[in-house]
Amino acid sequence: MLSAAFLEAVKASIGADIIDTSPEILESHGQDWTRVYKPDPAAVAFPRSTQEVSTLLRLCSEHNLAVVPSGGRTGLAAGAVATQGELVVSLDKMNRIGEVSKLSRTVRVQGGAITAAVHEHCEKEGLTWPVNFASAGSSQIGGNIATNAGGVRVVRYGLTRQWVLGLEVVLMSGEVLELNGDLEKNNTGIDLRQLFIGSEGTLGIVTEATLQLAPVPQATAVAFLGAENLSA
Repeated sequence: MLSAAFLEAVKASIGADIIDTSPEILESHGQDWTRVYKPDPAAVAFPRSTQEVSTLLRLCSEHNLAVVPSGGRTGLAAGAVATQGELVVSLDKMNRIGEVSKLSRTVRVQGGAITAAVHEHCEKEGLTWPVNFASAGSSQIGGNIATNAGGVRVVRYGLTRQWVLGLEVVLMSGEVLELNGDLEKNNTGIDLRQLFIGSEGTLGIVTEATLQLAPVPQATAVAFLGAENLSA
């Protein structure tokens, strides 16, 4: 159960409508595809902006409330399962996809943007985020980044970290970090962006990302020799 003090602080700072405790939401957002552990979250929060994520995490820290970040919940390692009364923080409502920059081949998206939606958005400009998954229709960009996902094109294009130029991350203290922006080249010290990529949500929640794009691959026609040609 969430404490009355925490709920009152959330209501005063963000609004009571951000918290959902309905049984179906607790069941669906308290687990991933593993289906091994029984979900038991205290509630699910649906922030609508980076500022709301920041305020929410700060309040969780002040009230000693554990948090489980939740993306598309398509993982098979139980990384998004809440089993001990945690507050699940879902970015479902933070799914905005920005304008594609054809000059720099980049796009800025929120952490809750669906992977397939990003692909469709960028392909209208002849570009694509080349990281792809069987779960692209439900996985979210924030989760892709948090797990440094590989996917079905990993041999050709590499892991997620090769295609993320910048991050906006919220720490448990509520502090918001802007890491690298859209710079292709940045040699000014430690690259904290790479520290957060693959950290499984243990260091902070990715609320926005600047993705590096590539040209849409052209279909390659492959001619097969018929049996009559093989015998010639």
